[in-house]
Amino acid sequence: MIKYCLINNIKLPTTIISLIIVVGCNATNTALLPIEPIFIVDNIQELTARINRPFIGSPTPNNYSICHRHTCSKLAFIHLSKAQWSKVEALFSPPADNAQQERKQIKLAIALLETMTGQQAGTYRDRAENDITKGLNGQLDCIDEATNTTVYLRMLAESDLLIFHQQASRTSRGGLISPHNTATIIEIESNTRYAVDSWFDNNGSPPAIIPLALWKSGWKPDWKFGTNN
Repeated sequence: MIKYCLINNIKLPTTIISLIIVVGCNATNTALLPIEPIFIVDNIQELTARINRPFIGSPTPNNYSICHRHTCSKLAFIHLSKAQWSKVEALFSPPADNAQQERKQIKLAIALLETMTGQQAGTYRDRAENDITKGLNGQLDCIDEATNTTVYLRMLAESDLLIFHQQASRTSRGGLISPHNTATIIEIESNTRYAVDSWFDNNGSPPAIIPLALWKSGWKPDWKFGTNN
């Protein structure tokens, strides 16, 4: 069976997917550009469906899409009610006094958005890292996590909830041997870039937010699953 990767509506065989995964997530800050995920689909029918209903590159709380089932092989389209989004906004009230406080708010917001999204997309069952002991349904790998977290960060930024940070592009580490991907933010005053990595824990858990330089060095968490807060 030939699998295809769809990037910017261009069909590519997965023989070059590893290189695309690494290179495709290393762009500079793309906060103003539509979010473009990396797809792998199993057949022409899925490819056609993806073209007919593409990933939503400019997400809003009442209309956005997320990736799941590893390497964005499946999409889910999500609609949050005004009441649901107001719960997200409430996490930023009162506004943070500094960047460190705001990063804590971002953690809580990403966790809440994962929970709300998971109820509609079926990703509430997503387990930490690449745990597929119960199958692929509802599971996310780091490609999915990096893309989805970028979607959430874009919505927070576009709703003017971020004062001390801006959403930045996805990036990766590990090269072709052990690639790993993450969403990122930039602290505006210091221009320090931070990884926002949701892959290490179960759905609805706060992501790790650490300096990108540390993340690039191979950082892994020392907490037990479900205890990062």
